[in-house]
Amino acid sequence: LEDFDHCDAIFSFGHNPGTNHPRMLATLRAASLRGAPIVVFNPLKERSLERFKSPQHALEMVGKAVPIASHYYQVKVGGDAAVVKGMMKALLAMEEARGGVLDRAFIDEHTEGFDQLVADIEACPWDEIEHIAGLSRADIEAAAEVYAKAERVILCYGMGITQHRHGTCNVHQLANLLLMRGNIGKEGAGICPVRGHSNV
Repeated sequence: LEDFDHCDAIFSFGHNPGTNHPRMLATLRAASLRGAPIVVFNPLKERSLERFKSPQHALEMVGKAVPIASHYYQVKVGGDAAVVKGMMKALLAMEEARGGVLDRAFIDEHTEGFDQLVADIEACPWDEIEHIAGLSRADIEAAAEVYAKAERVILCYGMGITQHRHGTCNVHQLANLLLMRGNIGKEGAGICPVRGHSNV
């Protein structure tokens, strides 16, 4: 949990903290208050992912809520892997245009199959990504820009990603996105599968 105090951005896929793991809202609130962008992909517009009033702060309860999501994208159900593929496609374009976007040293030392991943991404046209994701290319590229600017990123996901016919593919793509910029194994970065009920 200390990593959330050091991350530069948080990406959230397929989970609803307000209803399923409300204790996480305090962590998201703290990140928002220190200016870390929180990018949410969720078909459901959950109020607590938009803004939150902490019951631990009396003045907040009678005043203004803290904004949580800096960007909120209502991805089409089943479109998460397409969104992530689109973000990776945008990162590859940024790398080609200006360089320094991908962590080449990390990729070379800690990953396998990068060329095959690039070939798969390049073979997938933007119109197909937009259709499956239910989001525009501009929205996906804007999310990728947030990711590219952050040095340390935590990617959270819930059962909306895993309890799904494409669950394995979804998790693979999320991991690929993190690996492209070396966001595994360093402070303030990593993958965070979220489970919230006390009996899970």
